[in-house]
Amino acid sequence: MKMPNRDGFTAIDRRNFIAGLWHGAFLALGVSLTQPTTVISAFVADLTGSAVWVGGLSTVLTVAETLPQVFVAHWIEPRPLKMPYLLFAIYLRVFSWGALAWLVYTIGAGQPEVLAWVLVIMLAVFYAGGGLANIPYTDIIGKVIPAGRRGAFFGGKGALAGPLSVGAALLARQILANVAYPDNYALLFGLAAGGLALASLGFWFIREPPAVTKARQVYAWRDYWVQILAASRRLKLLIVIQLLTGFSLMTLPFYVVYARDRLGAPMDAVGWFLLAQVSGGVLANLFWARLVDQAGSRKMLAVCATTSAFVPVLAVTLSRFGWTALLPVFFLAGATFNGRSVGFNSALLELAPTAERPTYTALNAVLVLTISFLPLAAGLFLERWSYTALYWLAAVFIAAGAVAAWRYSILTDD
Repeated sequence: MKMPNRDGFTAIDRRNFIAGLWHGAFLALGVSLTQPTTVISAFVADLTGSAVWVGGLSTVLTVAETLPQVFVAHWIEPRPLKMPYLLFAIYLRVFSWGALAWLVYTIGAGQPEVLAWVLVIMLAVFYAGGGLANIPYTDIIGKVIPAGRRGAFFGGKGALAGPLSVGAALLARQILANVAYPDNYALLFGLAAGGLALASLGFWFIREPPAVTKARQVYAWRDYWVQILAASRRLKLLIVIQLLTGFSLMTLPFYVVYARDRLGAPMDAVGWFLLAQVSGGVLANLFWARLVDQAGSRKMLAVCATTSAFVPVLAVTLSRFGWTALLPVFFLAGATFNGRSVGFNSALLELAPTAERPTYTALNAVLVLTISFLPLAAGLFLERWSYTALYWLAAVFIAAGAVAAWRYSILTDD
């Protein structure tokens, strides 16, 4: 039996912590090469020239990631070990990126409509794999990372990913600028597949302990709905905050489209925007992690939401100075996007009973599913109104979410 150190951290805990950081670092590399709000949005705009397509694809991908989660949670929750399901989901995602890279390269630029549908189908497979992975991932991390180290873990993996993420963003900028279209996107998707495969090695080294409760049979759906209703009551305040601040996600895919369509940004500007967004996320992770561990996830979410409310306002005010002035917008968008992940993941693990983490994870995803329709609504909105109107509308809702987050923090502390 491994004896704990003075801080209660055993050798197995340390091994699991490092392996989890490995996965997070190389996952960030793959994600940085193919950011949906910069690279994917730009690719869709090149293929279709439609803001509705940009917003609609974002919606389709989120629905594909979210809807299966309750059914997966119902099936996986009683299993004492979740690792086999997580590894299956990871390699499904690796396959989808690899297949997409090959298909984009093979089809080429001569058939943009076919290429657009291939992109939709393969990205739907990728995001469905992400939904499947999310359930066992949250449970495994909850079991292997001690409660007092979760802020350090969620923020630390982003900090470790920093050099890889920034390097990947610089590489993506060079590929987008110097490799012929659409081979440049095919190369990015292929490299992303390699990054995810490398990231998966981390979970081969994690020692997942069996569930602390004895394995049970899968609940009948009638009984499971009772558990879901009880969980929804505990999550309701957190859900309201996620829904209101989720308007920040509505605008994310359109900053790059706005810069190209209205401000005349060239193709290589996508690489600069990607670099700014990744850098913001990486640098902010250390701050968010420290804030979670010192002040709690609720106060951290309130600070993040307040910052997020200013991002669309900055997009409006800085755009008059040209597309380069939007770099701080992408920087803060990356910082607050990562802050959402750190804060809401930490808050969810605090609220969820140990034996019910898969249910809480899936339910949380389903209850905030309406956020996924916001980019589509934004695309339709832009058919008749301006980007400026869209950004001011988003800022109002995000600010309401920030107020709710501060109130939630105060009420909870009391």
